[in-house]
Amino acid sequence: MLVMGNEPIVWTDLFFSGDPPESIKATETNSDKDFSRFIPEGQDLKLRGRIDQAQYTGFEVIQVFWLWSNGHRKYVGKIFPDYTRTHALQRIHYRPTALAGRRIRDVIDDAVHEFDRFCQEARAYTHIYRFCPAHERIYFPKFHGVVTDMQRYSSEGVNQRAIVLEALRPSFRSRRVLGENTTQLPEPFSDILTNSPLSPFEYEWYCSLLKDRIRRLDALHRINVTHGDIEDRHFRIPGDFYDTVLYDFSESYTFSVKMPLILNDYKPRPLKGISDAEQQRVKSQVEQRAINRDFRSHLIELSSQDTVDDALSQSLDREEELLELIVLKVYHSPDYFSMPTLNSIFPFLEEVRPGCDPCWHIRRGRLLHHYEPVWAVSMGKKHLDPITFENEAQFETIVESDRSRVLLCLVPKWWNISIGTIRDSGSKDTTGLVDKLREACLRLAFSHGTPGSVISHVEFMGTDKEDREIRDNQNVVKEFLEPSGRNVECI
Repeated sequence: MLVMGNEPIVWTDLFFSGDPPESIKATETNSDKDFSRFIPEGQDLKLRGRIDQAQYTGFEVIQVFWLWSNGHRKYVGKIFPDYTRTHALQRIHYRPTALAGRRIRDVIDDAVHEFDRFCQEARAYTHIYRFCPAHERIYFPKFHGVVTDMQRYSSEGVNQRAIVLEALRPSFRSRRVLGENTTQLPEPFSDILTNSPLSPFEYEWYCSLLKDRIRRLDALHRINVTHGDIEDRHFRIPGDFYDTVLYDFSESYTFSVKMPLILNDYKPRPLKGISDAEQQRVKSQVEQRAINRDFRSHLIELSSQDTVDDALSQSLDREEELLELIVLKVYHSPDYFSMPTLNSIFPFLEEVRPGCDPCWHIRRGRLLHHYEPVWAVSMGKKHLDPITFENEAQFETIVESDRSRVLLCLVPKWWNISIGTIRDSGSKDTTGLVDKLREACLRLAFSHGTPGSVISHVEFMGTDKEDREIRDNQNVVKEFLEPSGRNVECI
């Protein structure tokens, strides 16, 4: 117990800086039995294929494996070594202030449970599952429970304790879409990037990256969990350039009414200070990436330096009328059904870029403000309403179904499709364009393995008149486009 003067300090008051919330979200777990169990009903599970191949192997380290279900890589098993009193004593030895005048024998059992990284991670995921709003859980991997007999799924020797998470890959199937919000950037961050050699689009992308990361971290702090190991790699899975989720809670702290011996490797202290420090760490990491211009380097890997620099800087005034309808499969419901953030939607644009125009996604990303979003959900061809748009009857109910498929339509504003008609179930579409949009969504929803579709105006309308207009526009901009090495015919 901490003491100030002659008065003991109540941990709840200290952690919340004397202003605890009306409803304190605390997870009290005293043993492995308190965690949600992984129950694989009707699944043939096999543990094979280490994910973290570059790391040292052994029974004394954390290891991550694919957990196959019926022949498919459906889960990830993060396997933890045993944690004993000896391990806890070694950590206390390096942090003697953790005892705060208490005898080791009085706190050793608490220390084992508190310092055990398996318990730390399981507590955090259990807390997220219990208290995080449903629409914000996409910021983190889906938690399926814990296993204490992992050996049953493996033909090789492995430790027994593990947490089971969704299988994440550097693929559009794992990516999350975040809706735009009003998060403000720290002023020093804006100043640093403004004075850098970044193009306006690069600046916008790094700002969006920072906002999205702060949003994920803030959601964690609001349910009284601190991450404890904020690193750039913990926002993006191995082998991926883009962010997917915030993960790895093996150094985290989840609030409990009982004061911890150590909090994120330091003495117990207020949540506000920890939150500020973790957000500052995120800001510093994004700043360093912006200074290194790693986003530009990634884009160059997919094309060439001259072509990318041209796409980042050239005027796009004449290209606005060439914008296509973009329909994308989104395998995880967004946090908000609104315009997506640049950082979260750009990987989808990269995925569907035409092969003949390797910098198409850069130009469409720069012109994202010329699009209007329309969210749709599909329940299947045999369903009474195969495609349901946002704000139509039963939309929210269908989204929550495991059988639903969420689609995002980015509609060019110049197309003049009555978005209000789509969003107002009481309005009637007299142009037939909304039905055409439904058809485009339906074709994509049931195309196997296709991440999205890019549909020109003439293809969408299906008329010769628009075809001539598009060709005229292409001739006008042909001279403008060809110096960059792009193929005009693929537009």
